[in-house]
Amino acid sequence: MKQVNLLTDSPRRLFFHYLGPTIGSSMVTSIYILADTIMVGQGVGDAGLAALTIFMPIVASFFALGLLLGVGGGVLMSVAKGSGNESLAHKYFSTAMISAAVVSVCFAVFGAIFFDPMMYALGADTTNIELVRGYGLCYTVSAPLFIFSSSLQSFIRNDKSPRHAMIAVLTGSGLNILLDYLFIFVFIMGMFGASFATSIGTSITVCILIIHFFTKKNTMRFSFRFFSIKALWEIAKCGFSSFLIECANAVLVFVFNHTLLKYIGSVGVTVYSIMSNVAVVCMSLFNGVTLAAQPIIATNHGADNHKRVLQVRHIGTITSSVIAVIIFCVGFFFPDLLIYSYVKDPTPEILELARYALRIYFFAYLFMNFNIFFSGYFQSTLRPVAAITIQILRSLLLSSVLVSVLPMIFGADAIWYAVPITECITFFVAMAFLFFGRFQKTKDAK
Repeated sequence: MKQVNLLTDSPRRLFFHYLGPTIGSSMVTSIYILADTIMVGQGVGDAGLAALTIFMPIVASFFALGLLLGVGGGVLMSVAKGSGNESLAHKYFSTAMISAAVVSVCFAVFGAIFFDPMMYALGADTTNIELVRGYGLCYTVSAPLFIFSSSLQSFIRNDKSPRHAMIAVLTGSGLNILLDYLFIFVFIMGMFGASFATSIGTSITVCILIIHFFTKKNTMRFSFRFFSIKALWEIAKCGFSSFLIECANAVLVFVFNHTLLKYIGSVGVTVYSIMSNVAVVCMSLFNGVTLAAQPIIATNHGADNHKRVLQVRHIGTITSSVIAVIIFCVGFFFPDLLIYSYVKDPTPEILELARYALRIYFFAYLFMNFNIFFSGYFQSTLRPVAAITIQILRSLLLSSVLVSVLPMIFGADAIWYAVPITECITFFVAMAFLFFGRFQKTKDAK
């Protein structure tokens, strides 16, 4: 099979060559979480779903760390290859892998030792700590699997093998779903069964990803002598916006849980667990589009092929916009479809609140797609300040402030407006960065 050339092949053909496998990988990765959520909701009940939501920030942090190193290192590796510097490309890959190993082991050890205090800080109490522990302790010990899974996927995609990454994730997720059913419904292993199934599925994904390094397509070289603190700092800067995309969910879950418990109660947490897990799927679609464009944009940016960079940006923007409109229509017109997918027998109170909340929340997706794509675009063109600013506004600043302040002024129902308003404001900031970048290039050309 002819190897694709990111510098000369048609930008449209390259984008869609990457799009299917990348969206597939991103979507299937979200199934690791969704399979647990749906089956815990059906097999354990509302209490299990609430416990899973409390642990969700830790789940997001593992994927975030993997993307910090994988996407950050992958972008820089592609830029280095585009400029013809293979030695620098190997340095970024090796540095990222060594860092992933150290960070993941630290997470597993310290997370296991201080598990209960962390969970209480995230909102657990004496009524649900056993359920949280049943799921979370196994997941925490398996930290290296989850961090390497997300980081290796990014590097292998940047090494022109998106289909290999998709096959690895698809196989692991399929096994995860099968084991979820067996462990929860057949062997009645409860929360631990769901977590154990996910760990086994992810281990298979990692094993298949590693096979890439023994194929002829592999161009990456690993060596401890390539490790560099300077390279790690560059990777962290470049990948920080991807880190924040995943952390956005973790931060929002934490803030939402505490605010909802204060103003609405446990019913609000159950409703938000539906919304946050639907968001995992929607964001995986937007991330898939962004990651499909990323290797092409980064490589051509490194080679100073700016016309091709703009062509890919245009195609990616249109694609993510179409997906956003479809998502909005599903959530706005068919909220019951989503509600019954996660809760087997919702009470009238949950059903009424969830319908109202979902219809409001889904307006956010009409802006979120642009924010995620342009954050990735700025990241791939080595404009980390713009990329990081977008994600800080989305995940740490506006969202947290609005979730806390709006219900104080307008009442409990205002909580659901926080995310749509956040994404709308961030969209205009992203457009300002885009306009400023174009103005600056015009000025420099003169």
